[in-house]
Amino acid sequence: MTREGRISAADRRNRLARFFLIGALLAFFTLCLPDGGLAALAASEPTIRTTLTDGAVQKGSRKTFDVWARDGEGNKIASSVTLNGETVSPTWDDSDKTSFTLLFTREGRNTVTVRAASGGQTASVTYQLFYQKAEEGEIIGQAVWSVELFTIGCGYLVEPVEMDIREGENAAEQLLCLLHGCGYVGYYGGTPQKSFYLAYVGDGAQTRKKYNGYTNSRNAYGAPPSPRTLDPNPRVPAVLDGTLRKLVETHQLEYYDPEDYRNSSKGFLGEFVICNGSGWTYSVNHVFPNVSFSDTYLSDGDVVRVQFTLSYGHDIGGASASGGTPGVGGGTGSYYTIANKDRLTALLAQALRSPAGSTSGVRNACRTAEEAAMSLDASQSRVDAAYAALRAALDKAAVSSSAAGPSRTAVPSASSGRTTAGPATGDSPTSDETGRTGNSSPS
Repeated sequence: MTREGRISAADRRNRLARFFLIGALLAFFTLCLPDGGLAALAASEPTIRTTLTDGAVQKGSRKTFDVWARDGEGNKIASSVTLNGETVSPTWDDSDKTSFTLLFTREGRNTVTVRAASGGQTASVTYQLFYQKAEEGEIIGQAVWSVELFTIGCGYLVEPVEMDIREGENAAEQLLCLLHGCGYVGYYGGTPQKSFYLAYVGDGAQTRKKYNGYTNSRNAYGAPPSPRTLDPNPRVPAVLDGTLRKLVETHQLEYYDPEDYRNSSKGFLGEFVICNGSGWTYSVNHVFPNVSFSDTYLSDGDVVRVQFTLSYGHDIGGASASGGTPGVGGGTGSYYTIANKDRLTALLAQALRSPAGSTSGVRNACRTAEEAAMSLDASQSRVDAAYAALRAALDKAAVSSSAAGPSRTAVPSASSGRTTAGPATGDSPTSDETGRTGNSSPS
């Protein structure tokens, strides 16, 4: 073999050795990737999560839903939606999620497709929704509502209650009717049909047409049938009080004064009361919408919790919907772990209108459930245990979930002259050893 041949053969051997070495290194590093090499590479594909349910029956002509689209590193990316092949424009888009509102015109099967793309890869999710047309004003389901003052230690302003949902009705219209029926007024910006913003809840006897530039709901709905005095006694829970004081000390909040309501804002609870980060916000099925009440259309079984926040939602789990600052150490998260209390809230609505509400077993289970619901940092296990105990108490009492209790009066729905089961009304809110301040008590 010539010298040139020997060099050529050696070169081939070296090249082959380098090939196997590179292959071995690639295999080594692939296996060392988190969660296994190929699985980690697959995770780089976009992901999509929504609040839609495949196969659901849609009884209203409008459906509001949220989309969380992320790239492989967890960063938010743009998403698009089509309904039966037609593009649906976003209702609102922020740094966390994108909201869309579907308008159904085709009865029966409707196809909703959500897409997102990143790094040359595309993800899509398809849902089949079945629309049942209803006439304007027709009942299309029920939603559970509550109005909560947990952040100031005052329990429920309006205890959990079921309200009828009617075709064409948005959440702003339902909210104002709920407040009106429970003896209060709302002061709001925008209109119930567009850009609605709940600035304050006020005494039911308030007659002034404006407060700090916001409109009194009496202008549209008249005087509440049984006006109530808004008279909470703020006692900010220790788990929140210490955090807010620290944020003021470090100049992340401008002011915090638990006595502010009594000293300066009595009769009006809302924005900038007690703390510069205070105001009203809401969640639907444990998600805080990034759109106003007037842009939200509810579906049967939804749970709506209207909540008073002292710090831009960080104290109730809704920071992302309000801009996300300030958080602990300047971050955008919650101050503590926030449990999902929707299932418990819905069961409380059932228990409070039940004939068994006066029995000792259900009464005691209701009290335990309310204590868990009102605790800002209650663990999920505590909330779930309270739910199980209340469910067992109701089952033991053999109470039908559809039974109506004689101790409850009616809360008007948004459609004039129509009513649905709701809290009892009286001269003023009540309170007990649980810290509840509300329209009624299960005891």
